[in-house]
Formats: sequence, structure tokens, C-alpha cells
Amino acid sequence: MKPAAALAACLLMGGCAAAGGPSALIPPPSGYLSAQEVGRMAALSIPAMSSPGANDLALAHAVSPGTDRWWLATAHAELRAPEAAQHFDCLLETRLNQHPRPALTRIMSRLLADADALVQAMVPLTPVPAPKRPVALIEGLEPCQRLTPEARSASAWPAGGAVVAAAYGELFAELAPDRAEGARRMGREIAWSRAVCRVNRASDVEAGIGEGARLFARASAQPEFQAELEAARAEVAAARVEGLTQPSCAAERRALRQWSAPAATTPAAG
Repeated sequence: MKPAAALAACLLMGGCAAAGGPSALIPPPSGYLSAQEVGRMAALSIPAMSSPGANDLALAHAVSPGTDRWWLATAHAELRAPEAAQHFDCLLETRLNQHPRPALTRIMSRLLADADALVQAMVPLTPVPAPKRPVALIEGLEPCQRLTPEARSASAWPAGGAVVAAAYGELFAELAPDRAEGARRMGREIAWSRAVCRVNRASDVEAGIGEGARLFARASAQPEFQAELEAARAEVAAARVEGLTQPSCAAERRALRQWSAPAATTPAAG
């Protein structure tokens, strides 16, 4: 790897930036949705699953390993809070992980829990035969992250990473309304990184984005969500006036010029 590429990878993956300290070793919080609500969402997920198109696997060869967009997709594989908040640093011109943001970490963690519960409920509903991942369909294709043999051969649908990413995009649109369009766009970039990483097909990603938007709409309707949203919004507002910048932003812009997610074809679910 060339030094410049190595530096970009280091920055994009957060290894070169000062961190706010290791995550506390505490049990993850529960989500906002009940098991019954998650089950109802899962039952409605099948009609949302896209049929594979002619270009469904085209992205598996569109982004070459070692490029900036490849490293950005690798960084996007981190979807746990508080680290995942860094994906929105450049959009907000701040460094969210420079200081603890407990309310933001909590709300992201609860959305992640809801997304995980939804994906687990959707898995038994996957049609047979289950759609295969690009790395399982194309011989010699390697993903941008290490996969166990079980993960490599698992169903490509549902695209769990895309579900979470879209929900985060909707969340940050609420946290920073003046950057709402950019937040949703970044959510799509994170989601489409799963296809760049060759672990999901294009149709899996688009279906996951739709599920993530619907998930957020239902989670945000819960009474306790609004109180936690206001606390997280205050933390984000405070971060934006700290005057800090993320050194990886130039690498991120370069990566997105190399390849960027297609524009949304349908509006976010409300």
C-alpha cells in the first residue's frame, strides 16, 4: 500500500484521530420497539424485497480494493455507537467522539438494537433458495472485511448494515435539521458501502434502506424517543460549536468522488 493510501485508510478508519476513550463495557440498551411491533414489521418486509436486476452484481467490480472508496466502505462497516457517529463528522464539521456524548450513544445504540431485532425476525422469512452474497457468487471475489465461512455463505438478504445505516441517516437528519438532506445522503453512502464491500447485492441494499427508514419512523413515534432525541440534539449542537474538525474529511471527499451511492428513488418512509 502506498503511504498516501495507508494514511487515508488510517484516517478513514479512525486510527489516526484522537479518540474519546474506549467504550464502556456495559450491556447494550434495549430498542424502542416491542417484539410484537418488530414482528409486524418483519411480516411486511417481503413485499419490500427487490428482485435482482441486470446490474445487481455490477458494483462488485466497480470499486477496486485499495482505493479510497474501498477504505471508506471498510470504515463504514463499524456501525456500533459511539464509533459510528464519526461517519457524520464531516457533514457536521465537528468531531463527535472527541468528548463523550452519552445521549447520542444511547439513541444510536437503541436504534441498532431495533435494527438487529428486525433483521433477526426477517431472516426466517427469506425466500428459498436464499439470495447469495456477491462473494459467494463470484469465484475469487474478496470482501473488504474478514468474513467467517458461515457469514460468507449466509443469505445476502436482509442487508442488516443498510437497515442500520438508513436509520442513522434519518436520526442525524432530526439531530441537525439544517443538514437533513446531507445526513440522509450519508446514511445511503454507509448503506451502499455494504455492496462496495461485496457482501450484499444492490437490491439487498435498496430494500434495507427502505426498511431502515420505516424502522426509524416507528421508533421515533415512541414517547420515550422524543425526550432522548432532545438530549442527543443538544449534544450534537454543542459539538458543532467546539471548533474541531475531522482530519479524514479530505480523504472522505476524495473517496466519494471516486464512487458515490445512487440517488434515492423513493422518499423516506414517514
